[in-house]
Amino acid sequence: MSRLGALGRALRRGLLEPDYPLLAVEVRPQAVAVAHLGRERGVLALRAATSQDLPAGCLHPALAQPNVLQPEAFRAALRAALERAGAGDAQRCCLVLPDPAGRLALLPAEELRGKRSAEVEELARFRLRKALPFDVREARLAIGPDGARPGAPHVPAAVVHRPVLEQYEELLAAEGLQAGLVELAGWVCLEAASRAHPQGDRLVVNWDTGYVTLVVGRAGRPLLARTLTEGAVADPAVVSREVTATALYYRDRLGGAGLAGVTVRSAALPPREAAALLGSLLSLPVESLDPWAGLAAAPGRESLPEGLALALASAVGRAA
Repeated sequence: MSRLGALGRALRRGLLEPDYPLLAVEVRPQAVAVAHLGRERGVLALRAATSQDLPAGCLHPALAQPNVLQPEAFRAALRAALERAGAGDAQRCCLVLPDPAGRLALLPAEELRGKRSAEVEELARFRLRKALPFDVREARLAIGPDGARPGAPHVPAAVVHRPVLEQYEELLAAEGLQAGLVELAGWVCLEAASRAHPQGDRLVVNWDTGYVTLVVGRAGRPLLARTLTEGAVADPAVVSREVTATALYYRDRLGGAGLAGVTVRSAALPPREAAALLGSLLSLPVESLDPWAGLAAAPGRESLPEGLALALASAVGRAA
């Protein structure tokens, strides 16, 4: 690239693109994790990553009820994680919420394509009004840009009940943090998997305590997304059955030509066990989610503690 081209790209990034936080906070059913990134000579590097367990009963991810049942215990865990990550003076962060705290939805692109943003949001709320257990006017929406892509059948949307999100935002604010970006865990998994595998169809599995999310993506675009929260998802046999059913639905109902592979992020089972289980079911290559996917160099990547992949993937995906 010429010097002028590099300068133009830098100007575009500085003037037109958001300044994404280099700190990510991931909320899990049993823990809160913090990943703190920085730049060393222009290269994205890991400064620190840590996870703090939450006491039993502190958090219950849900779509329409308060999620944090012990606010002071949550704040203490978040404060400890921020201090250990050396992020005590940070002001903005990416906030990653567990999938049951929101809803991953796919909206028909044909209805939204060519509409102004206000019209898109109005149509999205109309579409979702019967699918949510609360008044759609109380929904906070994030709608993806996929409808503008030729041939994209769906537009992805993330939905969170406003009181649920405000509770998390208030707890962050009490520790001096503002959520500059809010994401659901399943979407972070899909984006990280797509950076590593930009072509082909892929099953992405986010398996955590109390829930499992299954997303089928094509070249980074979601074709199917479902989150299961029954207590039985702690049983690998139940998850195996749902994974098999999802693969069959993809083939028979979506006309899929074939999955190229599976990416799994597992905090419910050790990642190697989860990968071995899914590989034996589908006879496909299975890999654990790599939060650094797409980066040619990333100092500190080898020191990532297990269980912090999503917090790191969120910050890496936006800042890279």
